[in-house]
Amino acid sequence: MSPPPPRRRVVLLAAGLFLGTVLLFLRGTTYGFVNYDDPAYVTANPHVQAGLTWSGVVWAFTAPADYWHPLTWLSHLLDWQLYGAAAGGHHVTSVLWHALNAVLAFLVFQRLGLTALRAAFAAALFAWHPLRVESVVWITERKDVMSGACFLLTLLAYAGYVERRAAGRPAATSYALTLAAFAAGLMCKPMLVTLPLVLLILDVWPFRRAGSRGAFARLVLEKLPFLLLAAAVAALTVLMQRQVGAFVLEVPLTDRVGNAVVALARYLGKLAWPSDLIVCYAHPGSWPVLIVAGAAALLLALAALAWRQRHTRPWVAAGLAWFVVTLLPVLGLVQVGFQSLADRYTYLPLLGVVWAVVASLPAFASARGRAVLGLAAASLLAALAVRTWTQQATWRDSVTLFTHAVTHSPGNEVAEDLLSSALLAEGRLDEAAHHAERALALNPRRATAAISLASVRERQGRLDEAKALYRTALAIQPPAPELQAQLALLELATGEPAAARARLVPALVAAPGLRAPTLQLGQDALQRGDLVRARFLFEVLIAAYPREVDARVGLGTALIRSGQPTAGREHWRRALELDPAYPGLREAIAPPVFAPRKLQ
Repeated sequence: MSPPPPRRRVVLLAAGLFLGTVLLFLRGTTYGFVNYDDPAYVTANPHVQAGLTWSGVVWAFTAPADYWHPLTWLSHLLDWQLYGAAAGGHHVTSVLWHALNAVLAFLVFQRLGLTALRAAFAAALFAWHPLRVESVVWITERKDVMSGACFLLTLLAYAGYVERRAAGRPAATSYALTLAAFAAGLMCKPMLVTLPLVLLILDVWPFRRAGSRGAFARLVLEKLPFLLLAAAVAALTVLMQRQVGAFVLEVPLTDRVGNAVVALARYLGKLAWPSDLIVCYAHPGSWPVLIVAGAAALLLALAALAWRQRHTRPWVAAGLAWFVVTLLPVLGLVQVGFQSLADRYTYLPLLGVVWAVVASLPAFASARGRAVLGLAAASLLAALAVRTWTQQATWRDSVTLFTHAVTHSPGNEVAEDLLSSALLAEGRLDEAAHHAERALALNPRRATAAISLASVRERQGRLDEAKALYRTALAIQPPAPELQAQLALLELATGEPAAARARLVPALVAAPGLRAPTLQLGQDALQRGDLVRARFLFEVLIAAYPREVDARVGLGTALIRSGQPTAGREHWRRALELDPAYPGLREAIAPPVFAPRKLQ
């Protein structure tokens, strides 16, 4: 480890990194939410919108989701408490986290042997690169910037632990801080499960603690609490993703390995030349053999270079190992989601490559050489900053985001599908239908595209087409209670009440979240005088939930208005038995009777 640089220089460089990062990402703070995961995480999440309450805290630690990240949920709860639906505040929080990470990366690079100026340059390369835009500007990806801070804090705490051990001083507190920072990172995003392996890499270089097999074995034993935590979170993540149906692609192992090899090469390419960055890189299924072979040849060449320079430039091997190890959870060896790779996955892995590259830069002794190197570094950072500024514009809104993806990734069924959904949300029905049809042409089994096209046809009044499309989607993903409910309402509207009832009752039982919206639909129908629809909705609610008091009251009212007062009052009586304090119901059932006085 290099000696600490003058404190004033460190403070000035850190302040410059923080301020520069904030200013660079200010553009993104003027944008709103997007319809890609932001609704599930924030804008349509009632738990988040309740703000930071005790029940919200409990929910954050127990929420059913694709993986366990309670600290990220707490961040969203706090943001809604502070900013409500004002997206700008949510963006500012993410930008501040990322600016903090720029400073932390600067400090980490110094602990890994870079001089202050080189560490600042490496941190700026990390923080100002266009690949960072997705993690910072996409509100849903708050987990990247938060887990990134914990990752870097873990490395700093571990460097302190190693330093104290080497000096023969007590190190238990430093060890505990390292473990705590790691645990916090796992509670932000489980991608950090391979961080214990990064610590072992750093033990080899630059900390030089693995001088023998016995020493390395002791280092592995030292990491046992970290490994156990990582294993527990990894197992929990797989279980949760299986429960929410995240394993949506069935890809043979050979193709998964091929995609992993190609993804590693593409990530390096995007670091060197960040063009055509999009939000959704659809998995091709299998890559052509020549592409896989070319990617493998590149990786083998880099591995050979690192091996040859393991004595003269050991940081090259350490940085590349960091890169590969941190990407392992998201390389698709266990395929989760539709993507073959994602810009957001590079947030931490490319730190290792940046470290290796900057540490390998030649040191110029002459003033002229240093000036040339400084000018080149400044020019590169300026170019990256411009590219990052323009890349943020793709996140202006949902339609812009997915139009950009379709433009820069022709034949991308995922981008076509997501653009269709974004256009549908804006009421641009013909355009939405066009892109949904394109997605279905690329993949006839893309259920979400069939659903978007069905929604368009339903709004256009082409109900038979809409029903056929909904049934197509259900054939692809049969459980889907929300989709079953939507089709049931269409069947009701087209004169198929028996089929609608048979479909809607099981859907209500399977998805309790449909209970309140169905009740609201029934009450709306009752209010506008559509008694047939109101009776149907209240009846299916009662069939699914016999103790649903509001539905019984509504059904009783509908029956009375339909000329069936006896049946209606019977439902009111049953509702009163279920809830004796129901406002006004007792008086409605037995209104006061004024009998005539007897004559004396």
